[in-house]
Amino acid sequence: MKMITNMKKSIVSNHFMKSFFILATGTAMSHIVILLATPILTRLYSPEEFGIFSIYLSILYSVSVIASLMYDQAIPLSADDQEGWDTLVLSLIIVVFMSFLVFMMVWFLPIEKWITTSQLGQYAWLLALSVLGIGWFQAFNSWSIRMGDYPSISKSKIIMNSGQIVAQITLGFFNIGILGLLVGELVGRISGCSTYVRMISKNKQPLQIFNLKGLKNSCIRYKNFPLLSSWSALINVSGSHIPIIFLAVHYGPTVAGWYILAEKILIVPEALIGYSIKQVYMSQSSKFSTKTREFTALFWLTVKKMVVISGIIIGCISLISPYIIPVFLGEVWTESGVYLQMISILYVMKMVVNPISWNFYVLESQMYQMISEIIRFSFICVSLIFIWIVRKSLFSVSVF
Repeated sequence: MKMITNMKKSIVSNHFMKSFFILATGTAMSHIVILLATPILTRLYSPEEFGIFSIYLSILYSVSVIASLMYDQAIPLSADDQEGWDTLVLSLIIVVFMSFLVFMMVWFLPIEKWITTSQLGQYAWLLALSVLGIGWFQAFNSWSIRMGDYPSISKSKIIMNSGQIVAQITLGFFNIGILGLLVGELVGRISGCSTYVRMISKNKQPLQIFNLKGLKNSCIRYKNFPLLSSWSALINVSGSHIPIIFLAVHYGPTVAGWYILAEKILIVPEALIGYSIKQVYMSQSSKFSTKTREFTALFWLTVKKMVVISGIIIGCISLISPYIIPVFLGEVWTESGVYLQMISILYVMKMVVNPISWNFYVLESQMYQMISEIIRFSFICVSLIFIWIVRKSLFSVSVF
């Protein structure tokens, strides 16, 4: 009992670990909801429908990463709360315009001819609403990071994932196919945003709600975010999702469905540990940006911890997945266990790199970030070209 008490005191006394503990708890609860619901979802929706859903998410994430032209990433870096608020308002406005642009593109351009499946083509208009939801969620999340409101971040994630799962399961019983997954995703985003809206409405700080001069200043002050960081982010996300689209096009939605389920499982530890530490690292590193010793110590502390944690967790999941997946998710998903083992090393590296990649923003070194993303994207493209020639399904997943 004494050891547990001392452990609690240690956690509370360390701001970094306290913040991480709050975020990790919320993230764990939100993903427990997903894990508990996955056996139900895999019986309501087929691998093909999950494959189509993965294509939709790939397009959505590729677009939404620049929904605010990356101004949302500047919110925690703002000099004071008023500037941070102005940057938040600027981000929300840009997201609205970007969503409208997506809607116009879907409405007037032959999107259904470019998408490999007609089932997805007829629901492409949902992309505009999803971009609005995810763009606003990201902006509100950055504001909460700035304010150190980690409980709201945790709460919003729980509500978002719960709303998505409830909607997808409910619609799944109506046998409406892929539409159930798409609408459920949108419902989740709206649910998450509603939490942040309620939190901000209770904010008693004397901030000027709409400051046109402040919007202009933020737009100019952080111009490198849309000019450089947005391209880097777009290249990064495109590189992550091109393999899914490649699998769907060359091997069919079913193979893409197996792959996306493997990713869905590996995302849990990444989201639980990696994402939570990144949120805290974003807040702490922004404060230490002018203090070289503290900044360097925080960097190496994060790297060392993430190498050990990610290696142990991902390694254990990789070993048991081929035996657990068929039992809990059904025999039709057995292949996902093999795919999971092949991409597990990728997620070990992602868990280590993702938190410290924030250094590009803290140090305002967006040009170096763009160069690194171009190199990464080039390697992925070369791999895809090679795989296209070899045409071996399982081997293609391992190269990714």
